[in-house]
Amino acid sequence: MSKEKQFWDWFKNNEGKYFFLNQIDDAIEKEKLLNEFLDRLHNYCDQLFFEIGGYPDEKQDLIITAEGDTDYFNQVETIVKSASELDYWNVIAFKPVRADYLTEYNGITLDPNKIWFIPLNNNDNPGKIGLRLYSDNYNESKKIDFLSAAYIVLDNILGEKSNALNIDYVEIQTPSLSQKEESIELNKLPRYIEWWKSRKQPL
Repeated sequence: MSKEKQFWDWFKNNEGKYFFLNQIDDAIEKEKLLNEFLDRLHNYCDQLFFEIGGYPDEKQDLIITAEGDTDYFNQVETIVKSASELDYWNVIAFKPVRADYLTEYNGITLDPNKIWFIPLNNNDNPGKIGLRLYSDNYNESKKIDFLSAAYIVLDNILGEKSNALNIDYVEIQTPSLSQKEESIELNKLPRYIEWWKSRKQPL
């Protein structure tokens, strides 16, 4: 029996415990269920992770993610494609686009509608885009946290797969008035990437 089938056979036998996961108030019980799920997933590949979410009384989303590590994208796609027919679940490969989500990370809040960008050329890696992000609430003393939060924002704007495959380098800073005027609203980044990729197609 393949590792994929072992995982989905286990999940089908236990899916009821996870369908109401986000309605469990007992933190210890919830943590126990999360750890059990992760252990089972790691029996398939120890570099994959998951998210469970959705509205009560609707199909729940089960997202399998490699946290942006392209070395394990094939494993994500394989296990999702091998999922059994599940009546109460949407099984999703990679974190999907969530364009309007506020990102909160270590006390930092980033609103994707209040961030701008300019593209940066990367001669060492011409197949990917560099980005300089501008945010009015950027604080240089929290540079690492702001960069971490920025990558989460990009995951939401682009989805995990596009972010990992298309974005190579990110920096963030407070914009001057002229920089803001010359930059592009971040919510237009997906369209910019489509345009950028079309320019690289052979005629």
